[in-house]
Amino acid sequence: MSFLELVQKRQSDRSYQDKPVEKEKLDRILEAARLAPSACNGQPWKLIVVTDPEKKM
Repeated sequence: MSFLELVQKRQSDRSYQDKPVEKEKLDRILEAARLAPSACNGQPWKLIVVTDPEKKM
């Protein structure tokens, strides 16, 4: 199998638990994202955290 065939046929299956992420873990994740390096320290990202189950997709 060539690399191109491998890439075309690959899939990534995931299963998630239906429970919220603890606030302390979420805070650590967001702080790590905030401190992540970016080109020219531009930090162009915007993060939106949705914790309300009614508003989740």
